Amino acid sequence: MIDKVIKNVLELPGVDGACILDKKGVILHNELPDFFLEDFLDDLSRRVTALYEAVDENYNPCDDYLLKFPQKYIQLRRSRNVYMLVAVDPSVNLVSLRMVTNLVLKHITPKVLSELRASKDLIAQTQPEKVEPIPAPAAPTPPPAPEPVAEAPAPAPEAPTRNNRVARPRPQRSFRGSQY
Repeated sequence: MIDKVIKNVLELPGVDGACILDKKGVILHNELPDFFLEDFLDDLSRRVTALYEAVDENYNPCDDYLLKFPQKYIQLRRSRNVYMLVAVDPSVNLVSLRMVTNLVLKHITPKVLSELRASKDLIAQTQPEKVEPIPAPAAPTPPPAPEPVAEAPAPAPEAPTRNNRVARPRPQRSFRGSQY
């Protein structure tokens, strides 16, 4: 059911993708493009919650933010149950975007939220764990070169104490940009 509503957001001209996170930071639905790296998605929930907490504590609380970057905008929306992130072009119609994201947030009820979590758990159980490839053996290392004969080490400089202060250079005096 939520797929139909999300599809309305994705069909809007200028929208690149959308993502829904629950309040715990678990990604429930991900339709973001490939240029959003997995590392970004792992850290996304922490950054979004930190942004909302910081603004709520220091300014008037707000549920909608538009983060403007040079080539893309990111719209963040918050409801009682979820966060929604939408990646858009700067040319997107922001009024239409707000309207379709309102529909998405309105349709995410606690019942739909539990269904999304259940489907997310089901997908996680059916997918095999990621297997990291075994690295190829490294080339044999050459035998170590003979070490040069070391001279006696220089004495370490003493740390300054209260009575033994480090001399600082005197500041240059100037009068309106020229030295006198």
